[in-house]
Amino acid sequence: MAVTNITNMITVPEKFSQYVIDRSTEKNVLVSAGIASADPVVAQILNTSPAGGRFVEMPAYNPLEGEDEVFGEEDVSVGNITTKSSHATILFRQRAWGATDLSHVLSGSDPMGAVGQLLGDWWAQREQKIYLSILKGLFDTTNGALKEHINDISTGTDTAAYISASATLDTKQLLGDRYDSLSMVVMHSMTYTYLQKNNMIERQPIFNAAGETAEIQTYLGYRILVDDGMPVNEGVYDTYFLSAGCFARQDGSPAGFVGTETDRDKLGAKDYLINRRCMIVHPRGFSWNTAATLTEQFGETTRSLYYPNNNHLADPANWTLATDHKKIGMACLRHKVG
Repeated sequence: MAVTNITNMITVPEKFSQYVIDRSTEKNVLVSAGIASADPVVAQILNTSPAGGRFVEMPAYNPLEGEDEVFGEEDVSVGNITTKSSHATILFRQRAWGATDLSHVLSGSDPMGAVGQLLGDWWAQREQKIYLSILKGLFDTTNGALKEHINDISTGTDTAAYISASATLDTKQLLGDRYDSLSMVVMHSMTYTYLQKNNMIERQPIFNAAGETAEIQTYLGYRILVDDGMPVNEGVYDTYFLSAGCFARQDGSPAGFVGTETDRDKLGAKDYLINRRCMIVHPRGFSWNTAATLTEQFGETTRSLYYPNNNHLADPANWTLATDHKKIGMACLRHKVG
């Protein structure tokens, strides 16, 4: 069992009062950019569900059907509205940290206090990996539920394989007349730098109520988000064009769920912090495969899981399209850079 001991701490002859916390270089741009929105219906289902359960039903209305009629003396026809539902999988994730009293005493700093300060950042990074795993599964070239929204130019010759304004316009056109739902672009830093070199990045100053200025960077009108967690395979990059709120996201606390626990090993002089999260991160317009087989390799043993890990979320077999593809505010440009 790995706990923080004195060998993990930076020791000097004198004690010092505070460690400089080295925050991760990973960013959580997807989480903070509005890619997801809360869903009060999902929240109610998730928080009032009995102990157990692995899925949440996502109810929705179907579009209205029927033709209009000319006004006359006859009774007007009466139509109805129907509903449909898709499934979202509940995600349960957990992690534990530990530290010895000796690491605290000899270093003059509190490692468990540092864990508490860094915990929010750590979870934000893990959540971002969830989004990217789901998008990877949806945009699988062969079996992805959203493969119709992939514009793959990576096999082109020379500059024809590079990201360009023309290729971007072809990508947004995959949504037909719903193209205007796309509002942001998520790209690898190599793609971003290539666009910079070609003067394709626009900088727009914005002002808040206090009169302070900030800057938004855009590419062909799309707000730019840069993340090195984006898929890249042998020089081929995926760039995602997304709409705000294309994911439903909700934290929950169903019956029987314990989010945070602490423990103390008195004989070993060790403290433990256990932190768990229950949440829904679900792409709108899709349904999760409730019959999915969930296993993972643990050492030399294959064990069954009740809830999916990121590899399962990235498996295209676990997602099906549940609405007209034009209503899905997601598109992928697969390309190279010069």
